[in-house]
Amino acid sequence: MKKLATKNAFLGAIVAMAVSLGVLTAPAKAAEQITLTIWTFGEVIQPGLQREYQKLHPEIKIIPIKNDVDPLHQKTILSCQTGGPADIIAFEVPYSGYWRTGNRPNCFQDLRQMKTSGTNAAAGVAAGLSANDIKKNYLPWRWEQGVAFNDNVIGIPTDVGGLAMCYRQDLLKKAGLPNERGAVSAATSTPAKLTAFAEKYVAATGKPFLDNVGSLFEGVSRQGADGVQFYDKKTDKIVEVPQVKKAYDLAATFATKKLSAEIELWSSDWNQGMGNGAFAAMLCPSWLLSNIQNNAKDIPGAWDVAQMPGGGANWGGSQLVIPKFASHPKEAWAFISWVLAPAQQLKLFLDKGVLPTTPSVYKDPKFLAAKDVAWNNAPIGKIYSDVVMAIKKPIYEGKYQVSVKDAYNAAVGRMASGKQTPAASWAQLMKEIKKIKALS
Repeated sequence: MKKLATKNAFLGAIVAMAVSLGVLTAPAKAAEQITLTIWTFGEVIQPGLQREYQKLHPEIKIIPIKNDVDPLHQKTILSCQTGGPADIIAFEVPYSGYWRTGNRPNCFQDLRQMKTSGTNAAAGVAAGLSANDIKKNYLPWRWEQGVAFNDNVIGIPTDVGGLAMCYRQDLLKKAGLPNERGAVSAATSTPAKLTAFAEKYVAATGKPFLDNVGSLFEGVSRQGADGVQFYDKKTDKIVEVPQVKKAYDLAATFATKKLSAEIELWSSDWNQGMGNGAFAAMLCPSWLLSNIQNNAKDIPGAWDVAQMPGGGANWGGSQLVIPKFASHPKEAWAFISWVLAPAQQLKLFLDKGVLPTTPSVYKDPKFLAAKDVAWNNAPIGKIYSDVVMAIKKPIYEGKYQVSVKDAYNAAVGRMASGKQTPAASWAQLMKEIKKIKALS
């Protein structure tokens, strides 16, 4: 009996020790994974950075749901009224005027009130940061596009669409024209010089110089002073701007003189034209470079990049916002503050050529040294960062910005296709703009 008692006591001690060490306890339940749902478009959320963040944060699962830009806008409007499943939404800059005005900023979290967490600090961003704390990292004029009129910060800028002119240096050389980027920039530096240069190319080759006049109008209309394209920021009213009329007249000149191929943007013919010589030049915001490169893989080094005729401008860009109905706003802010931090924006530029909104990156040796044989070893980062650093005021985007823009684009299309004369199409446009003004 004494031996049995001793044995039982010994076994009891072993069990007690095992319990204290957790050997015989039930395994702890794994933390439930949090899913961040992102409504987005295009490649705003890059898969590479998404995977990297999820590796750093295994407790987070990210699900991007893509829509075209306009349907996404309509979906966001509906969700603002009824609630919805998104934790993060991307909206394109032309819609910023709509979301920044009236009561619509209340559809989103004021990012000045958000704070990064300690777990995010491990991923490369300090803890306790709000939008006010990271504002200094971004181009001031791009930051402004995410600030509502009640001063709420509703969106953080993802990329910037500095404008340049991409051209086939090999085709210009065959045509007996200057083909070195500095010489091309000088030879096309004004609308008059650009027109004369295009006429020489068409005369020498019998082929169009530009891809389409719609893009020409878009780019040149964005070169107006004081950030005015269609809206006056001081009055929040639609105005007719001389620079926009100059852009229309230049597009009309290219169309009537057959200097443009008039190939529809994003069509298969347009994509193929980048590789088959259907045109020799196109205005190219920085986000378009990868598309050109993908469609010209068989002719590496044929394309090069010159300055935008008439001076720099910006075309495009988006903001990431957190809706008021987000299920996981803290985790959403942690992701946004990480993925749009300078370090990640540099990675994205080096990998995909997406131009950062964080100017500290423009001084990074890796950024400045980045060259690609696909672009005839042009210093892409230097060219585009010079453009966006020269911009002091963003284009002011009003409530009906997209409607006004669509009306102008339709007018350019009617004129370019020959359905109307330039004068008749412009007259119809002014009537349509008057109707849109009545809605304001």
